[in-house]
Amino acid sequence: MSIKIAIVDDKAINRQTVKDKINGYKEVSLVLEAKNGLDFLEQLKNAKHLPDVVLMDLEMPEMNGIEAIKISSASYPSLKFIVLTVFEDNDKIFNAIQAGAGGYLLKEDNAVSIIDAITNVVEFNGIPMSPSIARKVIDIVKYANNQIISEEEKSENEFLSDREVEILKELSSGKNYRAIGEKLFISPLTVRKHVSNIYEKLHINSRAQAINIAYKKKWI
Repeated sequence: MSIKIAIVDDKAINRQTVKDKINGYKEVSLVLEAKNGLDFLEQLKNAKHLPDVVLMDLEMPEMNGIEAIKISSASYPSLKFIVLTVFEDNDKIFNAIQAGAGGYLLKEDNAVSIIDAITNVVEFNGIPMSPSIARKVIDIVKYANNQIISEEEKSENEFLSDREVEILKELSSGKNYRAIGEKLFISPLTVRKHVSNIYEKLHINSRAQAINIAYKKKWI
């Protein structure tokens, strides 16, 4: 069964560009198209089929993408969001992740990258990012945690196994579960299990938080 997607962008030409990119890929099917966040929320109320993944623009009139993600995430927790935008602004990246975005891609990314990101968030609960965005996320974390860590805090890494620390390092580089599995010669499902263990041990629920803690405690 194909993954149901929605495209939210205020410019018709941008929506069409995305549709042209994904056209022909049997992995996905378009079930909703909206011109801004408010239009998206209104269409969700009467949608025959809710999308699995929403490709969300950020800057839109009436309601921007970040507000739309916040509101719809609360009302429809099954939805997964991938920001698809031209912006590489640190504040926008951080705010989108805080709002609940499960990925962050640039509109210039090719069709293969978009399709891979969609399948990644659905099948492996991954957090796909364009390479340039992943680097910015790391820079944000480094800047936010440029402080001295006590010996007591450092010792907390003993709660993680060597393999979990290794996977945490790969997560911080922006790799998805599939890429991590290929590098470490394990399956994506095994990677997912390790990540789940990491989240549980650190009492977190997102990649951004994991990277934040890892840099704060100088594990990576």
